[in-house]
Amino acid sequence: MDVKRHYLAPDIEQAYKVWLDHPNNALLAGGLWLKKIGTPIEMLVDLGGLGLDKIVSNEEEIIIGALAPLRDIEKHQAIRMIGNGFIAKAISSIMGVGLRNLATLGGSIAGKYPFSDVVTALLTLDVTLKFYPHHTISLADFLELREKTERILTHIHIKKTAVKGHFKKISNTPLDFAILNLAISYQDKDIRIAIGSRPSIAKLASKTSAYLNSIPNIDITHIEAAAKIMLEEMNFASTMAASGEYRRTLASAYLKRGLKEVLGYDR
Repeated sequence: MDVKRHYLAPDIEQAYKVWLDHPNNALLAGGLWLKKIGTPIEMLVDLGGLGLDKIVSNEEEIIIGALAPLRDIEKHQAIRMIGNGFIAKAISSIMGVGLRNLATLGGSIAGKYPFSDVVTALLTLDVTLKFYPHHTISLADFLELREKTERILTHIHIKKTAVKGHFKKISNTPLDFAILNLAISYQDKDIRIAIGSRPSIAKLASKTSAYLNSIPNIDITHIEAAAKIMLEEMNFASTMAASGEYRRTLASAYLKRGLKEVLGYDR
């Protein structure tokens, strides 16, 4: 990685100004994937001195600074209490502890990495992103944006809810990227399903969830029907890691297992 100059930003305003000053400037948050940029970096704008690594929990929400390491989030008690710990489980499935001590939540989200396990799990909750200059957007809407975001992600707000949660990652080994990952949240007749590493970025299976949420009493036949709707709704593609058909098979099987778990059916 070729970096010409390093700049430790004294505040978010200066970080923003310097970052946009040259098209080849880059932000340093976690920094684990900067080498993927390929082109030389004119100025590396370091956000490490801005206090964006804090996690604050109140009665209504958890506010996570964009530079909070994944490992700190994984261990945080308020995070571990959401959905039977399914957010913490998703984070714990990400490679080793050493990497999770370096990788940041902001980097995982802003990078829109298709293989991200934590993004898939968070997508099933009410998550709001705060950017500088002042801009607020839901995680789901942010992931749908196609244009480059010329703002700095500063905080992730997770609304506290008494959901039942489920997360599943399928990979060749624990240290591999996911071939497929899937998350489900369930509360008060509201089911949300997200599927990632298809190999595209995680996406809500909105039609599948709408079908299930329209049924007063869900039984096994409805779960089977939901799996078929999901396969029609979501796209799955082939890579060197797995074929699209294999991903479809995995998604169908693990969706049914996950729904049975959160709905209280025996497997």
